[in-house]
Amino acid sequence: MSGKSDLTKVAPPKELSNDECRGVYRRLSRRLASFRNSAELSANMEAALVNTDNAYRMKEAFVNALNAWAQETLKHIWYACREPGGGQPPDFDPLSDTSTVGLPPLPAQEYLARLLHTVLLLHVTSEKEYSSRTRAFVFSIGPVDEEVIAATLKNPRQAIEEAGRKTEAAREDHARRSKVLRMVGMGVGAVAGGVLIGVTGGLAAPAVGAAASTVLGFLGVGGTAVGMLATGLAGSSVVCGALFGAYGSKKTAEAIGEYTREVKDLAIRPVFQPRETMAVRLCVTGWLETPEDVTAPWTVFRGDDTFALQWEVDALQKLSNAMVDLIKAQAMQYIKGQIIKQTFLAALFAALSPMAWMKITKIIDNPWMHTKMLAAKTGKVLSTLLAERVLGSRPITLVGYSLGSLVIFEALQHLASLPPSQTIGLIQDVYLFGSPVSADRAQWAAIRRVAAGRVVNGYGSNDYVLAVLARVSGMNWGVAGLEPVEVQGVENVACDQVDGHLKWRGMIGQCLAQCGAPGVDKAEVQRQLDAKAKAIGEEINMTEEEAEQAVEAGPGSDEAVVAETSTQV
Repeated sequence: MSGKSDLTKVAPPKELSNDECRGVYRRLSRRLASFRNSAELSANMEAALVNTDNAYRMKEAFVNALNAWAQETLKHIWYACREPGGGQPPDFDPLSDTSTVGLPPLPAQEYLARLLHTVLLLHVTSEKEYSSRTRAFVFSIGPVDEEVIAATLKNPRQAIEEAGRKTEAAREDHARRSKVLRMVGMGVGAVAGGVLIGVTGGLAAPAVGAAASTVLGFLGVGGTAVGMLATGLAGSSVVCGALFGAYGSKKTAEAIGEYTREVKDLAIRPVFQPRETMAVRLCVTGWLETPEDVTAPWTVFRGDDTFALQWEVDALQKLSNAMVDLIKAQAMQYIKGQIIKQTFLAALFAALSPMAWMKITKIIDNPWMHTKMLAAKTGKVLSTLLAERVLGSRPITLVGYSLGSLVIFEALQHLASLPPSQTIGLIQDVYLFGSPVSADRAQWAAIRRVAAGRVVNGYGSNDYVLAVLARVSGMNWGVAGLEPVEVQGVENVACDQVDGHLKWRGMIGQCLAQCGAPGVDKAEVQRQLDAKAKAIGEEINMTEEEAEQAVEAGPGSDEAVVAETSTQV
């Protein structure tokens, strides 16, 4: 990543004229207004669904925090676009025009990316955090290279020197007119502000600021942006500490340790060695066949730092064993066979005898309900850890399946209850699959408000195991993991290939790729399909002949169920 440290890649392109920069500003300011308005609509929807005084107070607090973010973002866009019109930065107007009809098109991607890099660098260095709102907004405009931003922050000295090398030819032309330019252009032997760069083994913060100001000026950057960028680079170590410095620190260990009395085995495990990327993922597994399953499903991800939440390992392993026993039960074999024969679940469940339900409940009720309770408790702990920025002050994407989704769902519900000024820039995207949670519109609207980017509900309408689990736990119908969630802004993705709850483990990568989650490695997805998904399928799939036999055998006689129950007691 250090090879990407280059000040020319994060400075506004001097190739754009002032008129072109003014056109870019007008278009981006209107896109910002539209982005902001969409977020307010989510808050309005939630307030209307809940319809309490507290809900409307929360909406007002959210809108105030949203407007404050929009104002700062507009200011950074204005600086990056050479302060069109001059004077003071404009005030953000919530009633701003959002139409881009008739405006000049955005510049070529090369120039647009550099301008957006400037916006991001101004934002991160001035706020000492990377807001999920800013990231979602900038990526809605066009692709950016966050590795350039991270490399520049981690090694501003190299960024300045690289810019100096790139401007060597121009420096030769101007050397007679500017002694300072001549000194900066010398690279590692340069002198800036009276402090030797390179040969002293490091660049003091004032010297970084002085050198950055000089190089930025030569690159055509003027006005307030020069001072803000130079100051930000001079204090980049502080910024990096806020963005990346939390994971693995003593403070983080202490923060997690405070909650181990409530949730056993609580830990955050890296899926791969962290690279200190600008954003981060946190993934939560729903059950554990082995302890390695804490991280194993999530090796499908590349790019952003990816971590997995370890929680209640013993309970999750017991749940895994119970679910395997469940699908092998005669009543479940009968249900599976009837589904293959195209029988609707609702009608099928109504036809099952009370004693058949007793048998199913006997197998799964205690481990499922117990672990479900632990998941809810873990979610509340997770929300506290996220609010405390244990993974750094950078955008977080949350991914989970089964009870892992419940953990995330509960965490987001709690985050939604906190003051919006604390959480408005915390969560970016949310991907929940096979979720044993309610499809309640108000709860999902709260998640939609908290998340700056996408909210995806991946459901399997043929997941007969989740349908049974929902029934025995009193949820009946209206389960998000079985059907779409009817909330504007929530993307529902039908994962029909998951026709049994255990299959989420081997197919989660395929489902993530299906919904277009960024950073999914197709080769690793295929490897998991060929290995884990295939093994699970061989264990639980039925041929048509086996389905006929299961249906003919029936769900199990009441006498057999009574006898088995008596034996177990």
